[in-house]
Amino acid sequence: MRSVSQAALALNITQPALSRQIKDLERSLGYVLFDRTPRGVTLTAAGAGLFAHCETVFAQVERIPEVLRTAAQNRVMLHVGVPQGLPYDWFLGLLRAVDGHVPTIALTLHEATTDEQWQMLQSKLVDVALIHREAPEAGGSLLLMKQEIGVAVTADSPLAHLPQVGFAQLDGLSVMAHAVGEIATQEIRLRAAATAAGVTMQWVFRRFSEHSGLIALTAKVDAVLLTQSSAARHLPDWVWIPVRAERDPSFDLAISTWATWNEPHTSHVESLLAVMRSEARPNG
Repeated sequence: MRSVSQAALALNITQPALSRQIKDLERSLGYVLFDRTPRGVTLTAAGAGLFAHCETVFAQVERIPEVLRTAAQNRVMLHVGVPQGLPYDWFLGLLRAVDGHVPTIALTLHEATTDEQWQMLQSKLVDVALIHREAPEAGGSLLLMKQEIGVAVTADSPLAHLPQVGFAQLDGLSVMAHAVGEIATQEIRLRAAATAAGVTMQWVFRRFSEHSGLIALTAKVDAVLLTQSSAARHLPDWVWIPVRAERDPSFDLAISTWATWNEPHTSHVESLLAVMRSEARPNG
């Protein structure tokens, strides 16, 4: 929102009152927070920094009721970031294992992309992030699982009856995959595998959501590249088939999920990581 008047309307106060409060805040902090132009206002570097910090503060404040409830039960709450596409049955098993082996821990989950989780980890909004890339710059990381990539097609597709699909069979087709920002490194690998196979696909990159099926239909794609668990969630009426990079088996098309955390970490985080190690599926 670039308009102070629109912000005032949203806050149900007058524009002069909001402008006065902003000036009072800037005077109190000793920094200019907004650049004022005839076209509206934009955040200065100081304003952007304060905004990012306030997001962290407000997120922590919103968690107070949950923190109090957990503490009253003599349990420690740990925040875990989870990506889309994580197998439901695997995570349900992890939760049961945590309850069974470390009953003093209560988990709260935050669904976010890899990039979003990395920012949350740096801001200490999550204790452990489950992300789709190894992060050696973090305190530590653990390979939790690999998930095979496949294509989802409609039941009337010529590919639907095949036990597996090679990239050559996708030549010339319109294929939808995760958008950049979801699994950016996976997009690079997919493009490289297609190039190595000598095929050309019409890529449609979208962020997967509950409307993925409708998006695929309206985009008139022939296939959707994703894991089996994501297909079951987003495209339950489609047929999922494993994909093989037949010309160059060195291409690893699997999606890897890593548990990542900051150092130093608490004994409760170590207990959670111990359970994750026992539940890991690093070989798929």
